[in-house]
Amino acid sequence: MDRGKMRRIVLLLIAVSALIYGLQILIFHDVRNTAFYILQDFAFMPVTIAIATLVVGELIAAQEKKERQEKTRMLTSTFYTELGARLMALILRAADDGAELASLADRSVDCEEEERRLRRELSERDIRVSINEEIYESSRKLILDRRVALLVISSNPMLLEHEDFTEMLWGVFHLIDEFRLRGDYSRLSEEDIRHLDEDFSRVLKLMLMNWVSNARYLKEAFPNYYSTAREKAVRSKWNIR
Repeated sequence: MDRGKMRRIVLLLIAVSALIYGLQILIFHDVRNTAFYILQDFAFMPVTIAIATLVVGELIAAQEKKERQEKTRMLTSTFYTELGARLMALILRAADDGAELASLADRSVDCEEEERRLRRELSERDIRVSINEEIYESSRKLILDRRVALLVISSNPMLLEHEDFTEMLWGVFHLIDEFRLRGDYSRLSEEDIRHLDEDFSRVLKLMLMNWVSNARYLKEAFPNYYSTAREKAVRSKWNIR
């Protein structure tokens, strides 16, 4: 609504209010009581405005936050569809307890409390990855082939409110830097491999934590898609040896 139209509406409402008070004086011939109630109404006006502002402001802020979270969840889902699920499956094959971690990722999460509990369990877990040439080269090709999609996802400003997901993306981008710096697996020294093991371990932990949140979102928002994704993307692609 433009300012001119809003100003006309405000003036119209004031005129209607003045007309009503005028009619009250005309009908009841009681200027003193009318003036008293006008002043009383003015006395309560700041309190009314304050309460209305706070309540309406909170409701609007809560709605906007919910909408931002929904859009962020869509980005998270896109990441796992485009890259994350396959990358996580690859790194799980190199994890010391990959089968157990895959079982945790496959666990059905039905409420926010279960999500927090599982995320906390994963965050406190000592996850260790020992990469080999196959895992390194496969991950390298997968990530580099999809770096444009990663850039598009990471450029969305709404991700600033989703710290865990943003941190995970930075971890994946760090792997891109490592791949460019170190090149083929045959050129890696033992120290390089130890450093990369730490990088892959950190990325895997963050991917698992965000996977749990994404799975709950899909289950609530798109149950049919979630059911198919859980069967095909989790049980089939977690090829742990």
